[in-house]
Amino acid sequence: MRYIFLLTLLCCALPLSAAQLTRDYQFQALRSQQVTDLSHLEGHVSALMFFEPECPWCIKQANVLKQLHQNCNQPIKPVALGVNGDNLALKRALFRLNFPFEAYRAPPALLKEMGGIPATPILLLLNAEGELIKGYRGFTDEQELKTQLCHSS
Repeated sequence: MRYIFLLTLLCCALPLSAAQLTRDYQFQALRSQQVTDLSHLEGHVSALMFFEPECPWCIKQANVLKQLHQNCNQPIKPVALGVNGDNLALKRALFRLNFPFEAYRAPPALLKEMGGIPATPILLLLNAEGELIKGYRGFTDEQELKTQLCHSS
């Protein structure tokens, strides 16, 4: 069942090109409330993590992303995208995640195009060209993410 859902997620997410993810959506920053696109991620390998309040697996996933950021032999830009909560609930969840990187509210248009977020964490991995490498539903360990994102120079 998990593989069927992952296949569905990837099929839904694959049509989202780099420009669509980084330029065509407006993201509200959870810390500053400023609205921006994610075009500044272009040229960087990125890991977009969807999280929600009351998600213990999101805390574990955030810890893995922090370790990956430190241990990868190329720069990785982790980004948190909050869903299923108001701004206060998402800020509290972000505090529990202890996530020192960028964090935004996921735009409703993106969620609709993806077919919704049934559970978290969900990761979308983008290469330096901004192309979707892979998507994961549920907790993903550091070794798997290193395999996908940390290439030798």
